Amino acid sequence: MNARSLLIACLSVSLLWSFGVMAQNYPSRMAVIGDSISRAALADDTIDPDQPEHNWSTGNSSSDAVNSHFERIRTANPSVIAFNNAENGADSGDLLAQANATVSQGVQYVTIQMGGNDVCSDDAATITPVATWNARWNEAIDVLQAGLPGSDILVTGVVNVRRVYDVGRTNLGCLLKWNTLTFCKSMLTNGSSQRTISPNANINFNNSLASITAAQGVWYDPDT
Repeated sequence: MNARSLLIACLSVSLLWSFGVMAQNYPSRMAVIGDSISRAALADDTIDPDQPEHNWSTGNSSSDAVNSHFERIRTANPSVIAFNNAENGADSGDLLAQANATVSQGVQYVTIQMGGNDVCSDDAATITPVATWNARWNEAIDVLQAGLPGSDILVTGVVNVRRVYDVGRTNLGCLLKWNTLTFCKSMLTNGSSQRTISPNANINFNNSLASITAAQGVWYDPDT
């Protein structure tokens, strides 16, 4: 067996062993921390701001195309239960309270999607400063790691809010919803002079999350 074949064989054994270990350790309790995205606001193309059954993490609806983390885990562990600690309108200032609630639930898997409302200020001047952002995230992750030792934590990148505008700006339904709900004016108001500032904050927040999660030793998925 040459060196390359030996390396492939070793990697295959390692991956099979890892899969076997993971398959036996699916969480029995999980939770999501976040904002309206994790409450699945407007999910069914209405102005209903609260449809958690359709969300990406703990959603459990069989009537949508979302194959949530909860639903995938449930195929291997039918007894898993999930908690949705996200709140509509939440921003990074709410991370700590949601982290404390999550600790009290004794979960083994935590997903976090937060930051859209830190970018989506009504005025670009009130976008969360990066130093404040960093302090809030570090504090929340510290609480989770201290209160839930050994649990897996997945942080996802802040959604590209500019992309929401680019896709929806010519859609009458989107424009009507934005005008009705009057949120994220710094990004979604047609003619906004602040539309170049918010994307920069988006990028800065995600760069910070990459650094924070690496330093804290938790999972990070920037692909949002």
